[in-house]
Amino acid sequence: MSLGMLVVVLTLIVSSVLVFFYCGYFLFGRRMSREVNYAVDGFDYFPIVSLVVATYNEEDIIREKIDNIRSLDYPIERLEIIFVDSSTDGTRGIIRSWVEEGSFNVRLIEESSRKGLATALNIGYAAAKGEVVVKNDADITLDRLALKELVKYFGNPHIGAVTGALRITSSSKLEQGYKSIYSKLRLAEANLDSTYIFEPFSAFRKALIAPLDARSVADDCEIALKIRKSGYKTVYSPTAVAFDECPAGLKDRLRQKSRRAQGHIRLLLQNLGLLFNSRYGRFGWIVFPANFFMMIISPWLFLSLVPLGFLFLSELFGVYSASGLFVFGILSVAFIYVKSIPRTLAGFLEAQLSLIVSFFKLALNGPDFMWTKEKRT
Repeated sequence: MSLGMLVVVLTLIVSSVLVFFYCGYFLFGRRMSREVNYAVDGFDYFPIVSLVVATYNEEDIIREKIDNIRSLDYPIERLEIIFVDSSTDGTRGIIRSWVEEGSFNVRLIEESSRKGLATALNIGYAAAKGEVVVKNDADITLDRLALKELVKYFGNPHIGAVTGALRITSSSKLEQGYKSIYSKLRLAEANLDSTYIFEPFSAFRKALIAPLDARSVADDCEIALKIRKSGYKTVYSPTAVAFDECPAGLKDRLRQKSRRAQGHIRLLLQNLGLLFNSRYGRFGWIVFPANFFMMIISPWLFLSLVPLGFLFLSELFGVYSASGLFVFGILSVAFIYVKSIPRTLAGFLEAQLSLIVSFFKLALNGPDFMWTKEKRT
């Protein structure tokens, strides 16, 4: 086989793999996300809940967070709030004032030094007294019914972890498009068996929580994955709603997404034993391999299409014509990304880019486990 023919064959193979996988998986998502087949009806299940919030220099938003927790529609006597704080600004004093007020069961755990998000969460989870532990970042706002909607699924004894629906409040069409893809896929995966993607607004059975890796970046996904490996379902609640802001600038947004992507890359590679493992049912056969493909293999296949595409066009039309077509193709992709038209495709492109960036960051510097505050829009 000549070099030119080899290029043509490789280009067609890579393109076909990507097209068939994503078309197939997204069609699966549309079909399987039409209803929730693991739902628990009613609000008659109110376990004792420990809401854990790790804080670091949140002085500008911590009062909003406190007001948000106050507004939650959940029995006060069955709600414990735990702050684990490593701040150097006035955050700790504001939280302490709420503790002294005595209107809610609030506990403040003070870290002597900042050691990273995973360490702070380990401290909070170990101290929690509730049957269900809910992780919530300080800058994520909960809908007033969010806790009720999230924890009601634990009325099903087979469910060990539940993640909520995170909605983007900024005007970023690109980020909204990205979230719209994964919302359907998470619901479809949970209907099939269990979902892999967990948000920073998630709930876990306290008895099933295992300590986090101190260098973990995808801490919620790590706990959920351990819970699924122990035999319990990890599901998605489309009605447990929380709101988050997306960094306005491209640089800040990529930094945030690539940091999260680092956690997924490490977690997936650390759990290769789940791939096509019948012990974990459809999660081992379909869900985990699909997420492994999307986050570990897919970005490199897309990147390989850049040189392959140019060589492919050169083989068909010659180098001169291929150069013009190649530049046109690159500019078209850049237009889709910058203008977010269509937004779902633009969000998908940014996800692939953030994963590629994350691979290089991990290889050069290791995981960025000391969380970074992003500018609010």
